[in-house]
Amino acid sequence: MGRTAVVMAMAMAGCGLAVLATASCAMPPAPPMSPGALPKAAPVPTSAPSLKPPLSPSPPSPSASPSSPSASASPSSPAPPSGSGPAVPVGDGVVTAADQPLLAAARQEAGAAVPGDDAVIVINRGPSGTGQLAWMPDERSYCLAVVREARARTSCKALPASWARIGVRLVTTGGTTAARTVFFAVVDGGHGPYGYQGTAGAAPGPDMGPVHDATAVFASGRTLSLLTYERTVGVLTPGDHDICSADNAICFPALDAYTG
Repeated sequence: MGRTAVVMAMAMAGCGLAVLATASCAMPPAPPMSPGALPKAAPVPTSAPSLKPPLSPSPPSPSASPSSPSASASPSSPAPPSGSGPAVPVGDGVVTAADQPLLAAARQEAGAAVPGDDAVIVINRGPSGTGQLAWMPDERSYCLAVVREARARTSCKALPASWARIGVRLVTTGGTTAARTVFFAVVDGGHGPYGYQGTAGAAPGPDMGPVHDATAVFASGRTLSLLTYERTVGVLTPGDHDICSADNAICFPALDAYTG
């Protein structure tokens, strides 16, 4: 029996004697434990573990992606083209089989700039392979082909931004050939036909050719009249002749030019 057990037995025997005398007994204190028998204290955590699940990494933002171009690097949008589309001829301005020599001359001179027959407006069908053709890619521009002896002279220009006078958008010279100057006018549609009027009488004189006109219609519903007439180069016409529509709603001096 070890020393510790002997001590506890003696204490219990003494307690029994004491119980008989006092009816109470206290447990003696336990002997001290050796330093090697002391239990090691559990390490105290520095911080309580988080009970929240770990957050998943956020996907990269599209704007931060190296493959995505920066918004400031995107090119500026070009100005939209006119939505009116090309003008189409109506009535006598529609191309016929007899007009093919005029178109062939224009295409030989202007090449791919001449559109298909359905967008070419025939203004004048003259004798011996002469005449005037026009086409309008939109309401802001025009091309005029003056044909003489199977040879064409073509000019393409922008229309003026404003109207030269009421109902008159443009009056200009379309070229001089064979001692004749061709005038070209773009006026508000729906008022034809057009002819001369003036203080010197209805007849303009031998130096002024007749007025020819054709009608062009756009997809927007806009209607324009295209006019051509000729004047002998170097000859002055007496009197102040105007060109007017049949209803006199539109008139302008025949020899004035309102170029844009």
